Amino acid sequence: MRIKKRTLWIIAIFIILAIGAGGWFYFQDTAVTTAAQEENQVQTATVRQGNITISATGAGNVIPATEINLAFQTSGILQTLNVRVGDEVAVGDVLAALNNSDAQQSLANAELQLTQSQLQIDGSTTETGVSYNDISIQQAQINLDTAQNNLQDLLNWEPDADEILKAEASLASAEATYSAALGQEAASSSSLQIEAINLNQVERDLADAQEAYNVAHDPGRDWELNDPRRASQLESERERTADALLRAQENLTIAQTSYNASISTTNNSSSIGAESNLLNAQIALEDAQSGPSAEEIEAAETAVFQAELALNQAILNREADLINLEQAKLNLSSAQEALSDAVLVATMGGTVLSIEGELGEQVSTSTFITLADLTQPLIELFLDESDFASATIGNEVTVTFDALPDIEFSGEIILVDPQLTAENNVTVIRAVAQLDAGSLASAQSLPVGLNATVEVIGGQANNTLLVPIEAVREISPGQFAVFIMENDEPKLTFVEVGLQDFTFAEILSGVEAGDIVTTGLVETE
Repeated sequence: MRIKKRTLWIIAIFIILAIGAGGWFYFQDTAVTTAAQEENQVQTATVRQGNITISATGAGNVIPATEINLAFQTSGILQTLNVRVGDEVAVGDVLAALNNSDAQQSLANAELQLTQSQLQIDGSTTETGVSYNDISIQQAQINLDTAQNNLQDLLNWEPDADEILKAEASLASAEATYSAALGQEAASSSSLQIEAINLNQVERDLADAQEAYNVAHDPGRDWELNDPRRASQLESERERTADALLRAQENLTIAQTSYNASISTTNNSSSIGAESNLLNAQIALEDAQSGPSAEEIEAAETAVFQAELALNQAILNREADLINLEQAKLNLSSAQEALSDAVLVATMGGTVLSIEGELGEQVSTSTFITLADLTQPLIELFLDESDFASATIGNEVTVTFDALPDIEFSGEIILVDPQLTAENNVTVIRAVAQLDAGSLASAQSLPVGLNATVEVIGGQANNTLLVPIEAVREISPGQFAVFIMENDEPKLTFVEVGLQDFTFAEILSGVEAGDIVTTGLVETE
């Protein structure tokens, strides 16, 4: 039984080995057959020299190099229009103007106000070289100096011996004259009557003055003091009647004295004058001996205080006038701006593209005239976002206009928008190209908006090594290789790839012209 079991195991092993050997020969034969079939299908191409260009095509149109919108700074009726669409203008040209009669009147008023303010504060604007403020301040200063000097004279007063001697001599002379007049007078009946008449007249004058005083100072009129218009009149009337009454009383005293003198003497007219001179001489002597009174000093101090106030007021007036002068300058500037706002001036040279209004129409502050510089037109172009790599500043472009199909223009991209643009619900890349001066010289002026087809040259290489794009294998990101046929066997060779389009790839290093490379299963030229 054991012999039979061993025999069975040996037979089983041989059967397994036989089956394995048959499978190996089968698969080996199949692999050789498959390899032979693949070798028969591999196609090749020759590395050659040629040109390759990477480009992208998009639509475009002519736009001006510079375009500005001009608008009035104020609204109004269009009074002047100096240009038409298509006109060429220079910087500073007056293009249009609104009715500015109000602005001109305001400017004239502002200029007059400024002139008046300058006369008040600026002496250089007057014929005399002195402003009104200068005169006021100088006069106030003179008045103050005079008042201060008068006060100092009173405060520093000392008796003057010479002045006293003169006053004493004058008094002695007056006394002698008075005594002589008394001795020489001879009263007469006619003189006495005259003095009596004079006395009666003075008494009547006193009665009239007393009556006027009583009327003015009647307590029943005190209500007038509450009326601003009547108060001043009543106060003036009361002061006037009081002065008149005092003078009438003094006149009565003098008249009474004269009359009494006439009674005692027949001729006392000269003695009266002598007596008056005597009184004046006595007063002068007293003044020379006693000096200024407290009332006189107080009055002088009041005069100084008032003069100081007047000087300060003159200085304050000058400061206020300085502010008025600055305000007048601001008003003039505003009036000038308002006048200039009614005039539209070209801020650049160019061509008038549009005018939004006609003479006599009401014009607002929106765009009125559009100017554009058409001496160097630009091309606004739009590329599919898949052509992003070609949209690079400096890349060359070729431009063909629908209206000029036989002329090809050249230029380069000078601007690429940093964000995509939606055109007709399609996301595109917007760029701007500038045409070469030589290209522009070969054609007439290009109107704004002219449609064009633009080809952007993303890259270009001439007389470079080229292989079919199918021959290039990307081993890893940025690393490429090709299979070069050596002795009828493909050999993996790493290469440096340059430009690529849908057909060919530029090989910068790793192969030479004439090398045979595999291209896969599709035969290529």
